[in-house]
Amino acid sequence: MTAIAAPSRRMPRVATSTAARLLATAVLALASAAAVASEWQHEFTPYLWGSGMDGAVTIGPVRADVDVGFSDILDNLEMGFMGSYRASRDRWSIMVDAMYMGLGATGTTDRGLASADVDVDQTSLEADLGYAVTEHLTVVGGLRYVDLSADIAFDLLRRGTTVEESRSWVDPVIGLVATVPAGERWSFSARTDVGGFGIGSELAWQVLVAARYQLTDRVTLVAALRRVDTRYEARDFVYDVAASGPGLGITTRF
Repeated sequence: MTAIAAPSRRMPRVATSTAARLLATAVLALASAAAVASEWQHEFTPYLWGSGMDGAVTIGPVRADVDVGFSDILDNLEMGFMGSYRASRDRWSIMVDAMYMGLGATGTTDRGLASADVDVDQTSLEADLGYAVTEHLTVVGGLRYVDLSADIAFDLLRRGTTVEESRSWVDPVIGLVATVPAGERWSFSARTDVGGFGIGSELAWQVLVAARYQLTDRVTLVAALRRVDTRYEARDFVYDVAASGPGLGITTRF
């Protein structure tokens, strides 16, 4: 298989690498500040996420369109891992979220000239500060670092060809989190946020809806649906993909 590497711009990657280190430093500082204060309440929630993808990836002259709907996720299963840490005190909260998505689908290249296998690995690290405006509604704002690599493998004139690209960037993020209790053990929550605004990506938004069942005072089961929609543009690379699917996790309070 012949590998065709799309041009890569070094300077933006150095800048985002520096930004990533600054974000990681901020995450550690926020977590340390929360840890030394006994009044803070802490939650850690790891998830597994089964995600499909819908959209288009363009690398150089090659564009591939993919569409793996909700009913096709099990046939084209690619797993993701999410883990979030949250510390809260009075009206204030700190949230750190890490996410890995391994996305894969079969689509067609531009004008349907050839079938294409698209593989995407996306890793993100986010740090948010939240303020509860009411008992059930919190406003959040922060930064999200994204590292993305994409491959398009296709047959052209019976020759296997692969084009690939990787990018990283930092997005500002703002959003809302709503929680609704439903009885003694059940509760529901929803988060929606938007970011990018042309600073990193052109636009990125997500919606996360979760149902929670409290097993004990410290342990809660979580079932969720999550959709992450990202549009990133560069001179020779366009990533316009929505990833969505169900997730299952467990929350531990300490």
